Amino acid sequence: MQKMLAAVFHKTGESGGDVTLEEVNVPEIKDHHEVLVEVKATGICGTDMRIMEGGHPANDNTVLGHEFCGLVKEVGKDIMDLKVGDKVAIDPNLKCGVCIPCRCGDESHCEFLATGQTIGIFRNGGYAKYCVVPRNAIYRLPPSIDLTKAVLVEPLSCAIHCHNLADAKECDTVVIIGAGSMGLIIESVIRKHPINQLIIVEPMDYRIEKARELGADYVINPRTENVEKKIMELTQDIGANIVIDAVGISSTFEMALKIWAKGSKLVLFGQDSRASGTVKPNDIVRWERKILGSFISNGHDYLSAINLINTNSIEVDKLITHKIPLEKLISDGFPLMKEKKCIKVVVIH
Repeated sequence: MQKMLAAVFHKTGESGGDVTLEEVNVPEIKDHHEVLVEVKATGICGTDMRIMEGGHPANDNTVLGHEFCGLVKEVGKDIMDLKVGDKVAIDPNLKCGVCIPCRCGDESHCEFLATGQTIGIFRNGGYAKYCVVPRNAIYRLPPSIDLTKAVLVEPLSCAIHCHNLADAKECDTVVIIGAGSMGLIIESVIRKHPINQLIIVEPMDYRIEKARELGADYVINPRTENVEKKIMELTQDIGANIVIDAVGISSTFEMALKIWAKGSKLVLFGQDSRASGTVKPNDIVRWERKILGSFISNGHDYLSAINLINTNSIEVDKLITHKIPLEKLISDGFPLMKEKKCIKVVVIH
């Protein structure tokens, strides 16, 4: 059997673990509805880092990498609408299509998601030359699209989903807490629409400059400024109409509760199973505030993301800051993420 290099996650305790580069078998199609994808590009996600740190679950002995795209290499015999050589993007969050949420169009609430089937987390993913995926996880891409840019389809779809939930109006002040890769991708989407002002809260100098480059009206460094005081100053003591927590830890949740306006929305996007927080119900009821969760994306978000990338409507080149081979994932890619000296690192196969 043919071999290929892959980045495999190994648990080292009840949670967390290490990733090693190993020679593994090239996967084979076993179901008539499966597709063998030749992976061309895979994005490193903050979730990959949290998996190793113990902040997100994953299956032992699994090839990680859930943000990827590539070319169709082989198709199962029941697949009639794809052919070898087609460019494709992968939705790693497999949905059943038949549960009540799916039937109602709320695919991100699919009951099947709870069974732990996410590609690149609970089953083998894109940190390898090849990956077998079911047909329902595949979006065929336009022939003209650049696959290096198309690697952002999955995270961009999540940002679009978040933006649509936030539903920012022209008169709104939007605050995004955290200018990591997802915070900046969300910024890029929101910046395409007319709003009153866009404020980013971020402590890292590298990310501060990127946030400004992508169009933030103000960037607040919580290490040197009082965030609550500055937000109130910028909003005439009203607060933020929309707060998006793109970090998802306890301290950022508490920060959000100090800066949201009456009648505002708090969209929780960043996810860490270790985070906790406290909010007074009366503070929500009395001022008609809303707390919303933004989790992954739906089909229409994917189609929107594909269109934005294919029409160059999003400045993808400003978001992809590093490109590396798979051989340097552990030596170069993960350290870049830990040091927070990057936005999106893409593994080129």
